[in-house]
Amino acid sequence: MKSLEASEDNIQKYCKYNEQSWKWQEGIFQVEGIEQRQRTLKKTNFLVQYTKDRWIHYIQDGCMLRKDRALLSNEQPEIYKNLEHIKYLRWEGEYGGNQKKVGMWNAFWRGDNLKVGGLYNENGLKQGKWVNLFPNYNEQIFCFESSISQVTYSGYYNKGVKQGEWTSYLYDKQIASGIYNEYGQKNGIWYVCSKKSIKRDQMVTFVGEYDNGVKFGRWNIFFQSCFFYERQLIGGGDYNENGLKNGFWIDINENYNQLYRYVYFIISEYEILYTGLYDNGKKQGQWDIEFKDGRFAPSHPKMYLAIQNKFSGGGVYDENEQKTGKWIELHEDFRNVCQVILEGEYVKGIKQGKWITQFRLNLKHKFKIMQVAVQLFSGGGNYDLQGRKIGKWIDMNDNFWKQCQVIESGQYDCGKRKGSWIIKFRYTINKDFNKIGGGKYDDQGIKNGKWVEIFKSFQNSCQVILTGDYLDGKKVENWKISVRDHEKDRFQQIGGGTYDQNGLKDGKWIDLIENFTINNQVIMKGEYLFGKKQGQWNTLYKKDLKLDFYILAGGSYNKDGEKNGIWIDLNYSFGKEVGEFLYIFMGTYKNGLKMQQFTRKNLYLDE
Repeated sequence: MKSLEASEDNIQKYCKYNEQSWKWQEGIFQVEGIEQRQRTLKKTNFLVQYTKDRWIHYIQDGCMLRKDRALLSNEQPEIYKNLEHIKYLRWEGEYGGNQKKVGMWNAFWRGDNLKVGGLYNENGLKQGKWVNLFPNYNEQIFCFESSISQVTYSGYYNKGVKQGEWTSYLYDKQIASGIYNEYGQKNGIWYVCSKKSIKRDQMVTFVGEYDNGVKFGRWNIFFQSCFFYERQLIGGGDYNENGLKNGFWIDINENYNQLYRYVYFIISEYEILYTGLYDNGKKQGQWDIEFKDGRFAPSHPKMYLAIQNKFSGGGVYDENEQKTGKWIELHEDFRNVCQVILEGEYVKGIKQGKWITQFRLNLKHKFKIMQVAVQLFSGGGNYDLQGRKIGKWIDMNDNFWKQCQVIESGQYDCGKRKGSWIIKFRYTINKDFNKIGGGKYDDQGIKNGKWVEIFKSFQNSCQVILTGDYLDGKKVENWKISVRDHEKDRFQQIGGGTYDQNGLKDGKWIDLIENFTINNQVIMKGEYLFGKKQGQWNTLYKKDLKLDFYILAGGSYNKDGEKNGIWIDLNYSFGKEVGEFLYIFMGTYKNGLKMQQFTRKNLYLDE
């Protein structure tokens, strides 16, 4: 029996509704996952529905992203968290009579065979040579072209247990390796790639020694860029005999991300480091947060230009590793284009009282409290004794960065938003925030009634809003998508459609691609049925608001919402980079899988 299945991702957390005695339960659950936006992994929410006939549906914004069949009702299914994996990654293979995987299984990304995978034995266990996908395998943008961050690791299994040497590769280049003993435990010296901080152009590596699966002794943390072939030591420390961190450590942010940008072939980089003491695996006493920024010249790999410590923060941990007293923290999305800090007090690890949010545009500016207006309350708000937000608050929008300075203001009650909330936007740091949207929350903190929201990829060059109605947290009836060129212009409708009573897209729709910008306007036009695309869909394009759209690409979807037949695809990264080439790819799909290599055409060169 043929099947398509979601990716394996051993760092993802799975929903465990009843781990001791699993029983299939119909219902819809909200899940917090991750997705890639602005070159970093960000949190995102989506819905998972368990149906009566044992289907698992993944839903976001009224779209059925995928559906999987749970073959065994007495085994708890894995709920995957990586949004790109949910949408684009499939495993194809066979199931045996015991409903377990058997024989060869292969991975596909957007219909392309990745040529990774391996064999399962008759008991559904991996056996022999395997090529596995690295966790958070995703698409990258590099030098104005999209590519998949194809990090794989390969080695041998014996009845589902890893054995011998395993090696990680970035494309064809070896980047890490180590040895498993006969029990599948790591042994000896290992080079381990960070699962969250590896990209086509850069990586973070941990180097140290294992003893029967337990880290011990000195472990160092290295950073390496494609432009600088020597690893740079950036942190590390010691593990004790129990495999716990001990003594002085320089840690990296869990989402360590030395983002870069091109400025006349000079790369601007930054790093965030945490320094302090561990005692038997627990942070103790003063811990400092350091933010450094500098520039590299690729022609002189060892030359740092004007690198210096531009910010320091942190605070104190008590004997139970709980934060206490005054702390200055980095926002969870802190990076060179989103320099936001939070300042306030902890009591036994719980935020208490007034916390303020401060933002600066870049290193030349000082951190400033974000304000709606000088006369009104400042950025941030208050926490109650249980660490819940209460009273008036100014929150950053989830997508906040220097090109998307959007805040949301309103009231909290015991950690839930209540009543009217206003969404405000400013074009630059020197301007005032102006209302751009908003709506109301009911007493349970659920959206109801008319709302004006911003598009997921909203920024200065993509000023797009969504207008429509919520009913008990679900989008219903007609929603319109509107765009404007500049903050002084009026919004003009460019797309939209209808949601059914279950919050799923239905009927004719005009959608925007995620990378939509005012200078690269790409829309998709077609029909939905129960949240799935059906029949003919066309991709239309124009360079600015004054021109007319013309059909650029498209094709047909089957009843399961899979691409089928002859298609013309647009390159998926279009709009992410200034000056990026506009490619189309032509070929044939069969039930979502590409039947041959697609032909690429550069439209800019053919104009």
